[in-house]
Amino acid sequence: MNLKNYIYLILSLMVLTLSVPVESKTVLITGSNRGIGLEFTNQYAQMGWSVIASSRTPEDDKELIKLSREFKNISIEKLDVINHKQIDDLAKKLKDVPIDILLNNAGILGGGEKVQSIGNLDFESMENVYKVNTIGPLKVAEAFLDNVLLSVEKKIIVITSGTASIANVPDVSGVKKISKYYKPLYLYRMSKTAINMGFRNLAVELAPQGVHVGIMAPGIVETRLLKQAGYSGMGMSTKESVTNVIRNIENLGPKTSGKYILFNGKTLPW
Repeated sequence: MNLKNYIYLILSLMVLTLSVPVESKTVLITGSNRGIGLEFTNQYAQMGWSVIASSRTPEDDKELIKLSREFKNISIEKLDVINHKQIDDLAKKLKDVPIDILLNNAGILGGGEKVQSIGNLDFESMENVYKVNTIGPLKVAEAFLDNVLLSVEKKIIVITSGTASIANVPDVSGVKKISKYYKPLYLYRMSKTAINMGFRNLAVELAPQGVHVGIMAPGIVETRLLKQAGYSGMGMSTKESVTNVIRNIENLGPKTSGKYILFNGKTLPW
């Protein structure tokens, strides 16, 4: 083959490659109706991903519905992460659909300081917090594992919290007065610490199958949850936080799977 024909062949192959539509990757996001979840939905949709946005009551999620009208690559599904039948039913509905990123974002605080300090602990609320923040993500991960294994990215993410770090709890030696910035938040902190361990185990168990597990702390973000916790006015925007977390998800691989990662990319102590 002479040089002219060779160049013609290469150019033809390039044109053919560019003309073949590239199938977009898929992300399933829980708790997509507001805050960080809504921003994840927005940013992945803008990136051209196929977004499966789930929430407990999608029929009245005005912002999510508006976003889905703007981006045709967003589909909305009803999903309450404490309803295991709903999870299984959605998994059956999406059978054989590759899910590149399974993003467990749904979470609750469980009430303000009044029910999260000794003497006022609301144990009924605590059970519900564990159902949402701890059991829910693990159930979702198990139910959609086959979908993740069918995908290219093979990533399972949980949105945790920096407050779940045991090592970062203040040393009690010499403490005479608790700082106004320290809030015990027993229900929330304990549930997030527990899911950290769950997803650390998940990372080890699924590593041989090529699945990477992300334990991502979004930082202090101006959301309804932050306001309930009593830290309103101290956080970054949802856009800034999510942009950083998406970068960390993109960089997730064998060396960072199962690590406890803050929004800025730094590894948090357990």
